[in-house]
Amino acid sequence: MSLKITNKNLKPLIAPLFLLASGFVFGQTTIKDTAKVGTKEIEEVVVIGYGKVKKSDLTGAVASVSAKDLAATPAMNALQALQGRAAGLNIVTAGGAPGAGANVTIRGGASITQGTEPLYIVDGFQLDNALNVINPNDIESIDVLKGASATAIYGARGSNGIIVIKTKTGKKGRTTINYNSFMAFDMLSKKLDMVSNAEQYVKYQYELAQLGGNATKWSNIFDNSLGTDSPGFYTGVFNRISNRYGSASAVDWQDRMLGGTGTTQNQNINVSVGNEKTQAFISYNYNKQDGLLQNYSETRNSLRANINSEVYKGIRVDFSSMFNSNSTNGGGAYSGMKKILLQPITGGTRFTDDQLFNTQTFGDFSGLDSSFDTENPYVETQASTSNKRSRAFMANAGIEFDFLKNFTFRTAGSYSWNNSKSTSFSDQNSRAYLTDPVNTGINGSIANAESFRYQITNTLTYNKTFAEKHKVAVLIGQEAVYQESEGNSMRLTKFPIFNYGLDDITNATVADKDVSHSSNSMSSYFGRINYNYDDRYLLTATIRTDGSSKFGPNNRWGTFPSVAGAWRVSQENFWKNGKVNNIVNDLKLRLEYGITGNNDIGNSLYTTNLVLTDYPINNTPGNPAFTTSNTVGNPDLKWEQMKALNIGMDLGLFNNRLKLASEFYRNDVNGMLLPVVLPVSTGYGIQYQNIANMRNQGLEFTVNSINVKSGAFRWSTDANIGFNKSKVLYLDGKDFRPFSVGSNRSGVVTYYAKVGEQLGDMYGYVYEGIYTTDDFTQASNGTLTLKPGVVKPATGTPKPGDMKFAADNAAGDQFTRKLVKIGNGTPDFIGGISNNFSYKGFDLAVFMKFSVGGDIYNATKQSLSPYGMFQNVPSEFGNNYYHLIDPNTGQATTNLVRLKELNPNEDSSLWSLSNTNTANITYPSSYYVEDGSYLRIAQVTLGYSFNKEFLQHISVTNARIYVTVNNLATITGYSGYDPEVSAASGVAVTPGYDTSSFPRSISYVLGINLTF
Repeated sequence: MSLKITNKNLKPLIAPLFLLASGFVFGQTTIKDTAKVGTKEIEEVVVIGYGKVKKSDLTGAVASVSAKDLAATPAMNALQALQGRAAGLNIVTAGGAPGAGANVTIRGGASITQGTEPLYIVDGFQLDNALNVINPNDIESIDVLKGASATAIYGARGSNGIIVIKTKTGKKGRTTINYNSFMAFDMLSKKLDMVSNAEQYVKYQYELAQLGGNATKWSNIFDNSLGTDSPGFYTGVFNRISNRYGSASAVDWQDRMLGGTGTTQNQNINVSVGNEKTQAFISYNYNKQDGLLQNYSETRNSLRANINSEVYKGIRVDFSSMFNSNSTNGGGAYSGMKKILLQPITGGTRFTDDQLFNTQTFGDFSGLDSSFDTENPYVETQASTSNKRSRAFMANAGIEFDFLKNFTFRTAGSYSWNNSKSTSFSDQNSRAYLTDPVNTGINGSIANAESFRYQITNTLTYNKTFAEKHKVAVLIGQEAVYQESEGNSMRLTKFPIFNYGLDDITNATVADKDVSHSSNSMSSYFGRINYNYDDRYLLTATIRTDGSSKFGPNNRWGTFPSVAGAWRVSQENFWKNGKVNNIVNDLKLRLEYGITGNNDIGNSLYTTNLVLTDYPINNTPGNPAFTTSNTVGNPDLKWEQMKALNIGMDLGLFNNRLKLASEFYRNDVNGMLLPVVLPVSTGYGIQYQNIANMRNQGLEFTVNSINVKSGAFRWSTDANIGFNKSKVLYLDGKDFRPFSVGSNRSGVVTYYAKVGEQLGDMYGYVYEGIYTTDDFTQASNGTLTLKPGVVKPATGTPKPGDMKFAADNAAGDQFTRKLVKIGNGTPDFIGGISNNFSYKGFDLAVFMKFSVGGDIYNATKQSLSPYGMFQNVPSEFGNNYYHLIDPNTGQATTNLVRLKELNPNEDSSLWSLSNTNTANITYPSSYYVEDGSYLRIAQVTLGYSFNKEFLQHISVTNARIYVTVNNLATITGYSGYDPEVSAASGVAVTPGYDTSSFPRSISYVLGINLTF
């Protein structure tokens, strides 16, 4: 459910809602409960690079999410469960289709054109796309490393932040079996308001056709092919439309395509067994999601096993393995929402409603008007199918032993393997076949990819306490990583009508084929010193040196140091003995600074590659030849380097009933890679160079509070909010760099990375409504002239109903198509709020997340603007476009008096259907820019845990049942399906772009948790 509000600026609304929903009502604190938080909570352990540390001893900025937090979120993957749970972590999914991807950034990311995805470390080893691969039921904790003190230990891979995942292991004691299961029912949460009345639609179609000189084409569909030369064709056309379509039915494409119920089922079982020496954990997860759209689904199978054993006193071994299998039908995304929305709602006199829905009418409509580009989505999702199957395997093993009392040596290795196969096939009912039956015909594609990575890590640690107050921990290590990937693909055309699809490609034609192979390696040396004096003064220093094969010999090695300190003020005697300790009982100040790198770039940008081409000899093709690629290598290529400063404060109030963590950070990224266009005389197109600098600066706040703790009732709140502001500092002496997204038909906008400005700036033209009759004078011969002071268009002479854009010339009287800033897609702040209640066996959790200040370029809205015959339009337009056709004559009128009569509310009307506007709507315009702020009630869960005394009689340790509603409601002013969208790649530089994204569902979940 989406609750649209008319206020275009939601900042004043959501800020007080945040404070209200967070529940920080100190007056409700129960005075009787004065016990301090137990030592178990104080001694919480956080996993950092190559080790772990007590949370109280942290010197860096780290956000943690526990297994309990993840378990409270029934989700397909950990990516969904983590959204909104950690300050500074921004996860924006590409849409609601099964298997759709997501953009994940920490503190805005650290690049413009290269990778901004965090580094994922699972049980000490790198695992790409880990949040989407690992079963969330297997996760013990997730720690998001944000400050340089924690990330610099990963050196060349640390600039985009680190997400460290620790998986569950076996426990000492009795064998336990956990079974978790849920079933979800998904329904469309929102429908876009499209023209749904057949009569209104056909009248709109007539005006569009008549103004374009296509009345005959219109008649072929809607008027029994009545000739335009027939008596009364024009003068009687509106009466015929009313008589024929006044009570006619219309096809609701959204309801027919997406109005059903999708289902998700999840089955998870794990077994934990262990004694004092050996512990083992094994789990299996099955997850199947059937989307709202036919032939769109995702199936996951995951198996994990962990073993830890102390084989001899002081000698420990561990082994873990994971296998994951995933199958996605439909490609993991859906770009055809526009095709659903634009479908004709009536087949007129040519097709019945059933024929319109069940048959491929694309050829009929496009044959009459070539601009009709929306094939029947119901037929197309059957005629054009796609599937991706992927498998991932990972095995880790390690051995460590203690020696000389204070030393521990550990050596560990990891091997991971990934394989995927993607296929697509389009039969004779597909648009591809209908568009080009001779050269393309029935067609398909096959792509295979395989990759592997191995990692060897050796560490030596030293831990010693001197004179009871001086604690020293030293870590030194060496690491080697190698990864390799290869792939092949081919596109096949001209399958025979009778075929076995991709199971037999013998009679198909290979239109394209490709093969790829790449590898890279890294060798590293690192060290860290932790010093703790009397739990008051904390110091951490790290240094890492990385050598990467991705860079040329001139810059293959980089060194990345960091230093951090913390002062636990509350441990000082003057604080402990003071009255302030009764209120502020925990206070720690932190400061850290360090340098990290970003090697998330292509493998061979430092060298110029050769590509195979064809060289005709004597006009005869088929002679292979080699030529250099369009991109010339840069042997001086070096790391994108980030210098990071973080100032933090941790605060505990009222016996730690209220905990606050605040961070200020400034990340300066230097030497960012951008493509430089080379002179034509060089024979090359571009070269990547380290020529850009930018800054990310912001504030983060995390709050954990126990609002009420009285008897059996408990109410706690966890909230986080993050502010990030980017600024481009340098662009190789240039003022800006453009990044265009989309196309004329899908909606196009240009983003600028501009020196002195933040990333995400959208550029286009400022829409100022339409030209009305009041803007013109009319001569006796009918000629229209703009009145003085009215802005002139870029070209030609305007007419009433034409789109009007703001003047952008020096004189301020003419629109010249100069691009100006029309919005910014980066939110001012994001965050999440979780309120948790429990009373006896009942528990209630309400989780909300919000984003404030980011604009959205609604390219879906632009693509739905009228540009082709027979296509539908939003009700906003269909009810309010400027009418040029006089119903009495069936012809266009230019008389100002008559136009005023036809459009009594012309000041608030949208543009007319003239040919001029058909071109104008392709312009990037402020009309399509909307406030993307939202507050979403993301999840509400009500559970009940059965009495343990009762469960003992049936040999069950714990039993809980629950109901959950996901995506319950969204408060937003955005008119599209969902304000949480990222449809364009490169989210750092092109955020807030929405084009035909698959809508999210509202899900109703029934679940059970059992422990035996």
